Amino acid sequence: MRSSRLPALFFVIALVLMIGALGWLVLESDQAPAPESNAPQTKTTVAKPVAMPAPMPVSTPEPPQKMPAKASSSPQVQMLNVPGSIPNEALLTFRTPEALAAFRDRAAALGLEVLSHDPKLRSARVRFRDTEGLERDLNAHADDYTHVGPNYLVHVPGLPPAPQTDNANAGGREPFRSQGLEMIGATANRNGWGQGVTVAVIDSGVSAHPSLQNTQITHIDLVNDGSAMNGHGTAMASLIAGNSESVGGVAPAARLLDIRVTDKNGDSNTALLSSAIVKATDLGARVINISLGSSGSAPMLEEAVRYAQSRNVVIVAAAGNEQQNALSMPAGLPGVLSVGAVDANGTQAYFSNSGGGLTLVAPGVGIVSGYADNKLVIGSGTSQATAITTGVVAYLLGRGYYGPNVIPQLTRTAKPLGASSEAVGAGLIQVPK
Repeated sequence: MRSSRLPALFFVIALVLMIGALGWLVLESDQAPAPESNAPQTKTTVAKPVAMPAPMPVSTPEPPQKMPAKASSSPQVQMLNVPGSIPNEALLTFRTPEALAAFRDRAAALGLEVLSHDPKLRSARVRFRDTEGLERDLNAHADDYTHVGPNYLVHVPGLPPAPQTDNANAGGREPFRSQGLEMIGATANRNGWGQGVTVAVIDSGVSAHPSLQNTQITHIDLVNDGSAMNGHGTAMASLIAGNSESVGGVAPAARLLDIRVTDKNGDSNTALLSSAIVKATDLGARVINISLGSSGSAPMLEEAVRYAQSRNVVIVAAAGNEQQNALSMPAGLPGVLSVGAVDANGTQAYFSNSGGGLTLVAPGVGIVSGYADNKLVIGSGTSQATAITTGVVAYLLGRGYYGPNVIPQLTRTAKPLGASSEAVGAGLIQVPK
């Protein structure tokens, strides 16, 4: 009797298992995505057999999400074509020189043109038609990069029109009609001032001029476009080292290292300026005059400034002529001797930028200087004030001052002008006795 019941029991168990399996299949098919249709959908629910344990859950894959046609630009890439930068150019900084070299090898395949590169600064200047290739490389080699940003336009500062009412600063506009050297105490015989000191003039190039005929000048052209030089660089050189009856510079015995970085219109860029700072340092300049400026900085420029400073080079840079409450770059960088301008009354010039970090001011309104084609001009700007200050720095270095001590010395001896430090820094530069 016991043996006759076993087949029946096995039959019942098998039947229950088949019913449970069928119920699970129906439940699983109910979880599948419904077809796209506007017709009403019906849903059938099949109860699980009570006698069977619940089956282990099986996850159903999510339907694939529709991807956008093109990934959006990274924030770094979106910030490339900003006001004041060169369109369709980027400055790329890498962690190592090897990473820079590897990028240069693959750049063409990405649709990127490497216009220049600087292994010491681990940076490259590139031109692009669109940012797709650059974005791909950023995604594929993210660890190689430390910065991606715009290549800012660097230019010879222009002058805004003289306003009737100037709310930006003190509004000084009384011209010197000389080099203004009497105001800073540089009226003695200066024939030996700057002896043994190399001054780099990073500008638009220095052409022959009677005021510089006895000056030792080494010329380096980083532009090489075959065009005529803008006269701005010659003007700055004459204020630093000129030695004639018409134009007497502060340090006529200094040697000049002329490094041309601007075209005939006075335009350059951050990449070229940065490389020029490194070159000037490597060629032995002890003070660098930068009567140029841009509206923004970049790690490449900051690294170049630190490179020079680590070798005890003094960088003197123009605050800018935009009537802004912010300094141009590189004047706004730490450790740079930033120079604003005053008029013949000692009042902040109407065009001179203000800002925290301004070091001091110098004569900059109605300044007589040399120019291209053997001309003399009367010009105004923080450029002129910067060149005069550079001449004073060359004088101190020639007297044996240690480079890093020059700025503290000049701020201690500057003449107070009764204006805010943002407007005039420590005051009017004076030649230490």
